[in-house]
Amino acid sequence: MKRDADVVLAGRFDETQLRRYFHLPFTVPTGTRQVHVRYSYDHQIDSDPLLVGGNTLDIGMFDERGIAASSPGYRGWSGSERLAFTIDAEWATPPYRAGAIGAGTWHVMLGPYKIAPEGLEYRVEIFLNADLPREERVVVRHGPPKRPSLRPPAEPGWARGDLHCHTLYSDGDSWPGEMLVAAAESGLQFLGVTDHNNVAHHGEYGRGGGLLPIVVPGVEVTTYRGHWNAWGTDRWYEFREPTDESVAAAMRDAVAAGALVSTCHPKPFGPPWEYASASGYQAIEVWNGPWERLNTLSLGFWEEHLRRGDRIVALGGSDTHILRSEHIARLGSPTRGCRRRRPRREVGPVRAAARRSRPRAASHRRPDRSRCRAARSEGRAARPPACTSPRPPGIGRTRRGLRLPRPSTRPARTGGARAGRRAPPRRRGRRSEPCGRPRGSPRL
Repeated sequence: MKRDADVVLAGRFDETQLRRYFHLPFTVPTGTRQVHVRYSYDHQIDSDPLLVGGNTLDIGMFDERGIAASSPGYRGWSGSERLAFTIDAEWATPPYRAGAIGAGTWHVMLGPYKIAPEGLEYRVEIFLNADLPREERVVVRHGPPKRPSLRPPAEPGWARGDLHCHTLYSDGDSWPGEMLVAAAESGLQFLGVTDHNNVAHHGEYGRGGGLLPIVVPGVEVTTYRGHWNAWGTDRWYEFREPTDESVAAAMRDAVAAGALVSTCHPKPFGPPWEYASASGYQAIEVWNGPWERLNTLSLGFWEEHLRRGDRIVALGGSDTHILRSEHIARLGSPTRGCRRRRPRREVGPVRAAARRSRPRAASHRRPDRSRCRAARSEGRAARPPACTSPRPPGIGRTRRGLRLPRPSTRPARTGGARAGRRAPPRRRGRRSEPCGRPRGSPRL
């Protein structure tokens, strides 16, 4: 860009303004066809929580329709992934939404995620009607997918899926079409699509079906003290106020709209879930990515809810971001199993099955059962162990499911030391092993 910016917004944040959002107004005149934004700041470091001592600044955009919660003027949020983006009447840089450029007061939204001891100095440059051409795309995966030949489930009605993944519409490395092809080639039958604080990816995914998985539209609501997923929704939810009250209200809003709501990766570096008094979520992601990456703590978070009498569904998701190179997180690991009452290739039955759920979380690898036996001999509760053997060829050939209790509708106890709490759920049939696929559990 060789010309000077039409608008320059500059300033400084200090540590008292950490992890709060600020809305900087600017005027868009009548006749504007395109808005191009680029920004910079000092002492820049990556958003990785293990990196400290520098600055990380998130950015988003609202148009002339306002900045209120659920405003239709929300054009998108790219975190710190992009230092420049364009919003045009005909196209936009993902994850931003294209559309008419209305005259009036627009707002650049800035969120200082990290602030160095020296402070954070920023500069935002806005170019109106720069007439930049549509950005070119690089697509690596395309064409009809090659689905693997998998053993059918032991019982009819079970479907394999993954409820957590990301594309270039947030911080992934691939396009939605590539993610769908990869999911099909991993043997998945449904895919929950959950880019951060955006729903613009829904239109590009479409509904799926045919050779491709069913698409379960979703969003990962990304706040500065924890993340939560909502599936079965086509809108964004408030993420700017990192308080228990605001988060609980947003989750209730999503549930009232028919969405299935789950906390994400409640464990260190997940990032963790820090809303101790927030309620309203119907599920907890107890398994995020490879099991050995602190998922025992997420499982403990779920178990604590069970001890309190909260019958909350346990979910798992791969949280896949990377397809174009080797990465520890892989689509379908873990695999989410859902039993549909009717085998239709539609979103509704899948979402209902996940909410109702007799869930199965499954890994691609065999567990080390010696650790389970050692735990039992010492009187400790066994946990699903870390993966210790190589992944076998063909997804699903050696999976072992983990049975999770159904939500209980039994009344609370009326006496004793645990008065006021619901009785823990009972498993039907023979007792299963602490690790591995329970007896009588369908094979995924």
